[in-house]
Amino acid sequence: MGFGYWEAPMVRLLVAMLLLAGLGACAMPANYTSMVPELASADLGPGPAPSYRGAITVASVSIGTDTSTPWTSQIGSAEFQDALVRTLMLANLASPQGGRFRLDATLLGLSRPFAGFAMTVTASVAYRLTDTATGAVVYQETRTSLGTASLNDAVMNANRLRIADERALRANIRKLIQDLYALPDRTLTSLRRI
Repeated sequence: MGFGYWEAPMVRLLVAMLLLAGLGACAMPANYTSMVPELASADLGPGPAPSYRGAITVASVSIGTDTSTPWTSQIGSAEFQDALVRTLMLANLASPQGGRFRLDATLLGLSRPFAGFAMTVTASVAYRLTDTATGAVVYQETRTSLGTASLNDAVMNANRLRIADERALRANIRKLIQDLYALPDRTLTSLRRI
């Protein structure tokens, strides 16, 4: 004997919920293009000082927190490095290899909710810019930024979390570019006299 009239619809509903829960646990990998900020609309001022234009090489990019657990999106060092390189190119700061300045970045952590309708992620990234000619650290900061995704962005939690992660890192990289544009010029001749 079964439950009668309600048995078949309840079984179908249970199976559908289990399938959706299984799909929701699978996070799509992060897309580096979604982490690249839009710089054309940014209020960045006149641009970088001449010594930084086309002179920054992204060196090491590391991840300080495990991002491969089932309820999180997967942001790896390769995706984060690609986003940094692409952003520096758009900002006229990138040097493909052997630039005068070396940029190291460490993604210290992504503070994430487990679930929610609107998910806000906090990204913390430590940046260090070193002058390879002198070994001097020109810029060293830890930047923290937020990224939010709602049900309007994605229905599934895993996708909403990935979008929030990407937005948090995009905001973080944008803050980095603002900081780099604000750095004073460093000419080689003035450094040698000191």
